[in-house]
Parts: sequence; structure tokens; C-alpha cells
Amino acid sequence: MSEDELLALIARHLPASTATVPTGDDCAVLAPEGEVAISTDILVENVHFRRDWSSGADIGWRCVMQNVADAAAMRARPMSFFVAMTIPENVTADWVEDFSRGLREACDHLYSLSGPIAIDGGDLSRGPIIVAAGTVVGDMEGREPVLRSGARPGHKIVHTGNLGASARGYELIQAGKTGKAVRLFLRPEPPVNRAVGVGATAMMDVSDGLVRDCRRIAKASGVALELDSTLVTAAASPDVTLEQALYGGEDHGFAATVDGPVPDGWNEIGRVVKGTGVLVDGKQVDAMGGWDHFG
Repeated sequence: MSEDELLALIARHLPASTATVPTGDDCAVLAPEGEVAISTDILVENVHFRRDWSSGADIGWRCVMQNVADAAAMRARPMSFFVAMTIPENVTADWVEDFSRGLREACDHLYSLSGPIAIDGGDLSRGPIIVAAGTVVGDMEGREPVLRSGARPGHKIVHTGNLGASARGYELIQAGKTGKAVRLFLRPEPPVNRAVGVGATAMMDVSDGLVRDCRRIAKASGVALELDSTLVTAAASPDVTLEQALYGGEDHGFAATVDGPVPDGWNEIGRVVKGTGVLVDGKQVDAMGGWDHFG
């Protein structure tokens, strides 16, 4: 197929756009109510996914979700999405169409949580492996962004979403098994509505593991985050070990700190204290854990 034919095939599956100028011109033109938040994330074949494990739709879903979680972590409502891809010669048009269905299914799921989001543009190129780079635009809608630097001693550490499910799913799929955790490994479900609506003092999308991402909040805020293993285990997904909950990544739930009651839909997992780094049950955790592309 030609590039124009491939783009037309993809466009058949995309949701309606609220952009002033949607996809089809050299740029999309957006009209948010105020400030926007922009982030980008990338999926690389055989690094982030394998085609023998994931369908095209799974990868399209994940491309959207890992990006919108970053916008929601700033309390921005995801409103627009762009995806640029390299596609090797051995990939069929059917696979690309399936990927497009995954984009649409993710957008439909997000509509039920936080409102409409559209695919407003992108790019295609031939390449040696599949690479899908997504960019999300989020509308702050008058809200102040929540930074990593707002945690203070005495604040509670809270979490919402799946915790450790992706690590458990990875373990199962390696063993040739199935289950809910495998589905969540292939298709994470960030609760963006809870993140956008929370009154947090600091927040992050937990993509690289709870300990690693809490360490980032601790460093930015100049404090220590002390996790309670009993509370972490209680907040974790079913059949997840404490190690998977602490160090597993790619769930795309949210860790936050709050100065007050635990918000609805969130679980308390620890507290902010004076010091540096991350502690578990009062003991300093030296290992970063989680995912590091270059570690």
C-alpha cells in the first residue's frame, strides 16, 4: 500500500476530533481553555513489546495509555494525541489496521473516564523495526499543575490504580500462562479521572516502579518517602508479591502525596518524612529497582 492509502486505512478507525483543524493538514490546530501540558513516550519493538505476545491493537492501546498517564499526573485532561511510526516491510496492512483499532479502543475507554480525546496527527516511515512514538496534549482547564516537588514531612503517600499487576503479568506470560494480570500487562488502565481530580501536593505516573518513582518525588521535594510494606501489599493487585508491588513498572497507576484525608479511590501506602531517598518499614532502600533502559 502507498503511504496515502495506509493513512486512509488508519483514519477509518480514529475517533472524532474536537480540534479547530483536525488531522489532514500540515498541523492540527487546538483550542484549549487555557494552558496545555505536553509529553511524549515511545514504544520500541523487542524493547517494550513483542509481536508474538501482543496484538497490533494491544500496542496501539498501550501507545495511548502510557502517554495520557503522564498528562494526568500533572492534572491535565488528555485532549489530543499524535503518533509517529516506523513500519518494517514484514508488517502487513492488517496489522497496521489492528494497531489503529487499539488507538480507537483506548480513546473510547478514556472518553468514559475523562472526556473526548482524538488522534490529531502523526507521521509514518519505513524502518527496520516497529517504533511508535506518541505525544499527548492535555488541557489544564484552569487547574494548577501538580509537580514532583511539593511533598513535605507529615504528608501521606497515596496510590491509585493497579500496583504490581504488570510485573505479575510479565511473569505469567513468560511462563506461557494467562490471566487478568497478563491482560493488564498488555493493556494498562491508568485511572486518569482520579489523577486529574485529586488535590495532591506531589504526583507521578508510576511507570518505572513504585520505589524508583517515589525516589524521584523524594529527590525533587528534598524529603524521604517511607513506604509501609503492609499498606503497599494491601494496595497491590491480586496475587502480586511485595517485590513486584515495590519494583514492578508499567502499571501506569499514580503515586501522590496529600496533606489531609486519603482521597476516594486512593490507598494510603506510607508517609513523607525528613531525610532522603526511599525507606520501606523504616529501612533505607539502596536499590533503585524498577525499569531503567540504560541501567
